[in-house]
Amino acid sequence: MSGNPFDSDDDESAASGEILEGFLCPICRADLKSIDMLTEHFAKQHAEEEATLKTFKDIFVKAKKKILNNFEDERVAGGASSSGSATASAASKNGNGDQKGPSNARSRMNVFNHMSKQQAGAECSHFEYFQSVRNPRLERYASETNKLIIRLHRLLKDMPTDSVQRRQHEQQTVAWLDGSSVKLCPSCAKSFHIARRQHHCRLCGGIMCNDCSKFLPLEDAMQLASLSTTRSEPLQQLHQNERAIRLCEHCLWLLDTRRDMHESRTCRPLLMQVYEQIRQLQKEVTPELDMYLKIINSLNDGDTIFTLADAGALRGKIGQVAEAMDLRSKRILAIFCEPGSREEALKKAIRLGCIKTIKDRMLSLPPLPDEEHIRQMQERRRMETEQRILTEQRMAMEAFERRNQAAKMAGESAAGPESRSFAQGTDLQSLNNWSAPQAATKVSLDDPLIEQINIIKGYIKQARQDMNFDVVETLELNLRELQREVYERQRQSQGSFPASPSEA
Repeated sequence: MSGNPFDSDDDESAASGEILEGFLCPICRADLKSIDMLTEHFAKQHAEEEATLKTFKDIFVKAKKKILNNFEDERVAGGASSSGSATASAASKNGNGDQKGPSNARSRMNVFNHMSKQQAGAECSHFEYFQSVRNPRLERYASETNKLIIRLHRLLKDMPTDSVQRRQHEQQTVAWLDGSSVKLCPSCAKSFHIARRQHHCRLCGGIMCNDCSKFLPLEDAMQLASLSTTRSEPLQQLHQNERAIRLCEHCLWLLDTRRDMHESRTCRPLLMQVYEQIRQLQKEVTPELDMYLKIINSLNDGDTIFTLADAGALRGKIGQVAEAMDLRSKRILAIFCEPGSREEALKKAIRLGCIKTIKDRMLSLPPLPDEEHIRQMQERRRMETEQRILTEQRMAMEAFERRNQAAKMAGESAAGPESRSFAQGTDLQSLNNWSAPQAATKVSLDDPLIEQINIIKGYIKQARQDMNFDVVETLELNLRELQREVYERQRQSQGSFPASPSEA
């Protein structure tokens, strides 16, 4: 029995058992190559075979459903079959052959449009295989590069300046390959002769010609080998033509890769470097701004810890920092970038931020007060201090008199040295920190307190030169405490007490 369903029993070719494939016409068995051509051929050549045409269409629809078995919507499949029927009907009506059917590729595209979306199939990750291949290769490159750097360090560490000794040193450090059996250059495959000599790589000992040789500058080699400048001083005497190391292309590529990797980790863009400088200047000037305001307030209050020269020097330093920040922000703005990019917007934002900081925090500082104003405030404070001392003395005298009256009423004698100690413990310092009555006798120079006072004064002078005004303030307060202590000791040793207002 023949495998063709359109075979008839009385056909002569049925006995041959031949199986025909393709888009065959059921009547004449011609291969039309596509569905559209088959439909058009059947409509033109066998239009009278209506029953056969209907059978052919039914078989075609069943075959189509069987091939496209992943159709989920029967309506889409029905629409596709009706569209095919309409096409066949239109072709059968046009019997003169003027209208041509669509091509085979277009028909396949139409079929694909009606197909549902393909579901994701099985997935297979090759990442582990990729790592298993990549990691050994990286380790091999890393170990090979480390060996090259070690050889480079040994090569440069004790390299002689003489050319003959240098050649012997290079051969002892790295064994050179024997070139007696090498006739061609491994890189360019050119033969060696008198005009094309053999050369050796100084790190791997490989053979190459002069055209295939690469040269590593001596300065870059010293940097890769991490040798200091003091060790490289003898190498500075080498001739200009000898200030390079001959390498093969592979060794130079490994060293360049290591250097590029190191630079990518350590080097930063110019924009970031300048911006960090601006941030460092802002960080350093912040405490100086606060100290300047503190000095101005101290001068306006009449205090003598700071001077007008201190405020002027600190204001000048703040102005220099503001100028440096402005110059660096302009430098950031001058760095080239693509117009309209985010980098350009970032540069403008940094520039505006610097301008705002300089304007709000540095240019808006209060001005320096006049010397006359400072003198008036100091005189006013001195008078207030003296008035406070007189008030304390008067209160002490009144308490002393009340005590004497109470002692007389109780029959006690109020005479004695304690009766004149009412003024002890009062604050007698004034503008110059030494306005209390001085002792008549000369103070011994061997007094440790006097020596400590002189040392602190020297520290204060040095701190003013360094404009470290926090230290100046602390030392000035300590100096006043020491001066007060010396004054109290002088009073106790000499027995001199200030007279009360009533005795004056």
